[in-house]
Parts: sequence; structure tokens; C-alpha cells
Amino acid sequence: MEKQVLTYVENQNVDTGVVYKSDALSSKKVKIVVTANEKTHASIVYSVGVMKDSTHPTEAQLFYDDLQTEKSLKTFINYDFKGLD
Repeated sequence: MEKQVLTYVENQNVDTGVVYKSDALSSKKVKIVVTANEKTHASIVYSVGVMKDSTHPTEAQLFYDDLQTEKSLKTFINYDFKGLD
């Protein structure tokens, strides 16, 4: 749903919208005017893992491993994602 809100703002169907900061950063058509203080909401956690019953376990593991590389972690930081403490 948040991506749809971003699309509405990008296409000027609405004046403002509330979306994840990472989504807003991915768009050259929107301007971030305010961000929510981290203390006003629970942390947003994206989990990743390889399903044991995957029909493509090798590819899933390769993808998982790629997400752990220094290049990937720098990309996450660039988009204001943080690791778990």
C-alpha cells in the first residue's frame, strides 16, 4: 500500500503522503519534508532467511549471502537501514 501512496505523490494525485523513508529516497519525484522520530513508533524489521522447503535452495542461499556482503550492507546504510543491535 505504501508504494501506491508514493505513486500518488509522484503523479501529483495527492499533495502529500506518508511512506517509508527508504521508498521516498528511491524516488527522484518526491521531496521528504519531515520524518517520524524513531521514538514515536516501533522499529520496522525486515527479516530474511532461506526456507528449508524452497524449490530453489541454491539460488535462495546465494541471494541471502549476497545480502550479507559489504557492498549490500553499504547500500542498506545509504538508504538509512540499520542492522539489529
